[in-house]
Amino acid sequence: HDATMSAVTMTLAARAPVAVKAKRNVALRRAATTCKSAKSVVTCVAARSDDAVPGPVKRLASAIVGLGAAATLFSTSPVSAAELEILKTPAPAALKGYIVDDSGLLSKASSGAINSKLKELEETTGYHVNVITVRKLVFEQDPFAFGDKVLETWYPSLELGDKKGNLLLVKNTKEGAIVGGPSFLKGVGNDVLDSILSKNIPINLEDEKFGEALTSSVDRIVAALEGKEDPGPPKKFEKSKEKTYKTKAETDDKRDVFSNVVIGLLVISFVVPMVQYFGYVAGDPDWDGE
Repeated sequence: HDATMSAVTMTLAARAPVAVKAKRNVALRRAATTCKSAKSVVTCVAARSDDAVPGPVKRLASAIVGLGAAATLFSTSPVSAAELEILKTPAPAALKGYIVDDSGLLSKASSGAINSKLKELEETTGYHVNVITVRKLVFEQDPFAFGDKVLETWYPSLELGDKKGNLLLVKNTKEGAIVGGPSFLKGVGNDVLDSILSKNIPINLEDEKFGEALTSSVDRIVAALEGKEDPGPPKKFEKSKEKTYKTKAETDDKRDVFSNVVIGLLVISFVVPMVQYFGYVAGDPDWDGE
């Protein structure tokens, strides 16, 4: 019995490697079959993609989509670039530059007048004021926040920015902001600052007078920093509030008067001839009433 068991054990041991090899061969064949199937699928898909050549309509649609994407890109790039360009612009040098007119709102005459006033201000008081215009704010939509960012970029320390100020005007939203260092803000004063932001800028921008908004604001800032009399805000033109039309009551009264006049004329035109006729008849001795 023991000999029989040993023979069976030896037979199973001899067959075990064969069974393992058989299983490995089956697994390899399955893997190879799977790879071939995957390759065939990929090949079929690739063949269909090559065969599916887009027609003229699909090509035209793709071209339109591409042009739309390009138009969107080019339309938004200059807007965002304006803010970045201003931030990358070197700080205006002392007694040389005071205007960064990115949106082109100032004429040559206005630019020259502002430059001369701000240069004289810096020569006499040491205050340096920059006038900045931008078409639209995208990244930082608050004009005060953007003005502060420009001021901190150009004058990174308190000593450099103490007597510096920025007057910012946004064309698209018709908004303005005035920011600056402690000495600058104290020199101008809260009353003048509030008046400029609430009157000079909005009143002029109602009629899109961008140049006048900036020049009048600069005049008031310069006067305050030089200790001169404030020229004051612009006077808003107000249309006459007197009515140029008649009320319903006035119209009804006039209609009644007109009706009475017409009725009177009709009565007169009827009565007068009758009176004349009866007078004529009464004075005629030959009239016997027949």
